[in-house]
Amino acid sequence: MRLRAIAFAATCALTFLLATPGSASAIAGEFRYKYIDAAGDTHPDKFSDPAANDCIDIPQADDPETEQSAHSPFNHTGYRAKVFAAPDCEGTAYVLASEGKGGTDMKFRSFMILPR
Repeated sequence: MRLRAIAFAATCALTFLLATPGSASAIAGEFRYKYIDAAGDTHPDKFSDPAANDCIDIPQADDPETEQSAHSPFNHTGYRAKVFAAPDCEGTAYVLASEGKGGTDMKFRSFMILPR
């Protein structure tokens, strides 16, 4: 009888863990942006299926001392995105709607996909 109760409790705990979403889950879609390299050339790049609620630094723009900010974000996900002027999701922030775009004057170094 006791073994059956332990097995039942373990099954319930496992079911609960599998049913509970993690702190970050991938969002279908793309977050696109442009950056300027050391030679001054502009290049497009993207993050495919970014994680929700995770701060994501733009690798080509995460060093304010040596690199220019990324610009022209395009949030091609089904969720809002917040772009930040500084790495680590700090500094001035702007929110982009789903399918929202920013122009070349929207400079940023990190972003986060916001859950609903």
